[in-house]
Amino acid sequence: RSYQTSAGDYDSVIICLGARASSLPELTNKLPLRTCRGVIAEFQLPSDTIETYGSQSPSILSDAWLAFQGPRTVSIGSTWQWKSENYSSSVSDDEALNAMEELLPKASAVYPGITKWKFVQARAGIRAMPPLTANGSLPLLGCLNDVIGKRSNCSFWLVGGLGARGLLFHGLAGKLTAKAVISCDENLIPPEFTCWKEP
Repeated sequence: RSYQTSAGDYDSVIICLGARASSLPELTNKLPLRTCRGVIAEFQLPSDTIETYGSQSPSILSDAWLAFQGPRTVSIGSTWQWKSENYSSSVSDDEALNAMEELLPKASAVYPGITKWKFVQARAGIRAMPPLTANGSLPLLGCLNDVIGKRSNCSFWLVGGLGARGLLFHGLAGKLTAKAVISCDENLIPPEFTCWKEP
């Protein structure tokens, strides 16, 4: 589907399609995004286990991240399959086993108690990874009108390439983009996030 069909009578449209952003005809081969499929494993603490993970305890970011959803459920991620075109969230039994074998040692290094938890399921997703720059891998933000050639009265903006750190960057990316869109001023976004557009 074309972004033009989304323009309607809007002043601005913010494109936030993750790894699918390049599927818009106007953005094909214009975004420096790399795809990376990741498998996450979900674990639960068995019901006969008294010990729980404290409800006020934080999630953990390390070689493997642990995202706790309450005292008895945790998602552990993630594997890295670069240049994957597999957009399915389904995971085969072999893929789930491989993910557990890779992720469990990393998770137990920072939270040894995870070995008492029981595997429930695995699922996968595609990340839109930004390019590696001198400043690290930063999200791609900014106005797209120069990239796609403005074809309507509507301004088009991008929030993309949050990659594996979307949970860290989403609030900042949204706040910066919202201010820039409302003010019609891309310069409100730090240049580290817009430099992807430079030749």
